[in-house]
Amino acid sequence: MTITARNACPTLADPMRTGDGWLARLPPLVRPVTPDQLAGLAELSAAHGNGLVEISKRGNIQIRGLPDPAAAVPIALELDALGFFLPTGVPIAVDPLAAILAPEIDIAGIIDALHARLDQTGLTARLAPKVAILLDLGTAFHVGALTADLRLQFDGGLAHIGLGGNAATARWLGAVKAECAVDAAVAILERLATFGPLARLAGSSSLRDQPAFDAAIADLIVARGAPETREAARSIGRTILPPGREIEAIQAIAFPFGQATAADLSALAEAARNIGIRALAPAPERSLLLAGPTAPLDDVTAFAGRRGFIVSADDRRRFVSACIGNAGCASGHWPARAIASDLAQVVPGLFDGSFSLHLSGCAKGCAHPEPALITLAGIDKGAALVLQGRARDVPSGFVPIDALSDRLIRLGETVERLKRPGETVRSALERIGERAIIEALGEPVGDGSAQYGGKPRLFA
Repeated sequence: MTITARNACPTLADPMRTGDGWLARLPPLVRPVTPDQLAGLAELSAAHGNGLVEISKRGNIQIRGLPDPAAAVPIALELDALGFFLPTGVPIAVDPLAAILAPEIDIAGIIDALHARLDQTGLTARLAPKVAILLDLGTAFHVGALTADLRLQFDGGLAHIGLGGNAATARWLGAVKAECAVDAAVAILERLATFGPLARLAGSSSLRDQPAFDAAIADLIVARGAPETREAARSIGRTILPPGREIEAIQAIAFPFGQATAADLSALAEAARNIGIRALAPAPERSLLLAGPTAPLDDVTAFAGRRGFIVSADDRRRFVSACIGNAGCASGHWPARAIASDLAQVVPGLFDGSFSLHLSGCAKGCAHPEPALITLAGIDKGAALVLQGRARDVPSGFVPIDALSDRLIRLGETVERLKRPGETVRSALERIGERAIIEALGEPVGDGSAQYGGKPRLFA
């Protein structure tokens, strides 16, 4: 099977073909949503799709199972009628709930101004399709862990300008006055466009070290150096806000494996409305933030747990990445998500949070596009075992599907037996090495390796 990369991310205007129909992704949300809006989103996902709603790793909402691309048109119209703010053009991500937690900054105004300037200069059409901008307002739920081509980190009256990477790895050019942030962003993107229609400031072919970008905003820089590192709230759990705010606390929960049914989402929305939750927002790491008074948050969190949402930081489902597999996707060879849910319960020794096991129904690896320590990808003959790679990479072994649970239990027992005091599962797996993992999980690459071309890769 040949896997080709899509050159652009799916949107409402341009859905992506998947194994279970077409997938439409909403642009990054600038404002939190109300329980009524969440209920409306669930309803239209069932009316126009297959009733499955996802929150991506970057915190974007996705609606699955559209029968054709045209089905996204009524979705966009209905979302607009529900009051969703859905800007088009270059995606601009922002802190979840920033409109509430940083009201002194006109986020929507900045985004509107950026989009207007990008359109006026023709940059929207000239930039690479996957170029992304990120606004970091420094709230407790800031987006420091997300990568972006261009990041603007606001701090007081300044906007720090970073290229590529995340908050820790970006190349920081310096800070400009906050009111000059849009000018600086446009100047950098103008320079980026001169390198061609596929030029990026993020990723393996990043151009971020080119001195042309320093020169582009040299006249605007008022301070040098990287911004101060800021700690973000946990992706699952409770954050109590300083007194004097209308919202007392924020609870972060998560969609199991990044996905929820329309029925579960509708039930959660109704409970939030009845209990008194005022605002919700999708967030990175497939999580959902609920804002409101402390007592109602206790009640809605308990309700969410009963409906199957992840409400505890040590929920082992957080440490398995899995697509729906053949339970809802024509490309899947086995029910990856169902198997993952079972494994999280029966193989507790593997899931201490130090690494994420990736179970993919096919070689596309939609649930976890990045390399993983251990990936099991569905193929005709079973599951291909990929170590320190992606689902589409050359496998080091194969595992029969009917033996998958038993083999992972065996790997868990091997780790428990060999793990040193205080050692994480990830460290133990890296120490015992590829051979021991293959022996525990499956057979070395044999007759079926030709379809992947080449020899198995080894641990680095």
